[in-house]
Amino acid sequence: MRRLISYMFTSLDGFIADRDGGLDWVPIDDELMRFANTYFATAGGIVFGRKVHEGFVSYWDELDAANPSVTELEAEFAQIFGNMERIVASNTLRDAPEGTIVIADDLPAAIGDLKDRPGGDLLLICGPDLRSTLAGHGLIDRYRSLVAPVALGEGVPLFSPLREPARLRLLDSSTFEGGVVMLDHTPA
Repeated sequence: MRRLISYMFTSLDGFIADRDGGLDWVPIDDELMRFANTYFATAGGIVFGRKVHEGFVSYWDELDAANPSVTELEAEFAQIFGNMERIVASNTLRDAPEGTIVIADDLPAAIGDLKDRPGGDLLLICGPDLRSTLAGHGLIDRYRSLVAPVALGEGVPLFSPLREPARLRLLDSSTFEGGVVMLDHTPA
């Protein structure tokens, strides 16, 4: 059985994007890119919300590895991402790239079915509404939060309001040289 692992950068004060939806504050360096390449290469696929999917796919699928400003690590990530299973939870997405699974109905059952399939873990990269919905149904097996050493003051929260608290237990933590701390939690 595959696990569903929430994987997100967050600011110290719990925001996944600034108030304008920007991510310029995320401190991606070579160490974090190497980690992402290793981590994503072992995953079976990515579950997205529509908005995050659109930005993520357009950036990484259109990355020009021949461009001198693109690093070898970025080109490697784009190649890894290009070979991953992609799942999008959306009621409004009409034009998904070929090979993308779109879930429009009965999200909990569909995610449960995907988790029951053989293969590597599924990474959840999404906005607060989808994360809260899946957490509320007990479908998220791990929460890996990469906490950046920045406070934004306001922005897009990691979670939308939850019906009840999601009680978690810390499994591990690790620190990157640039100051990012990864917290690895599981439901308690």
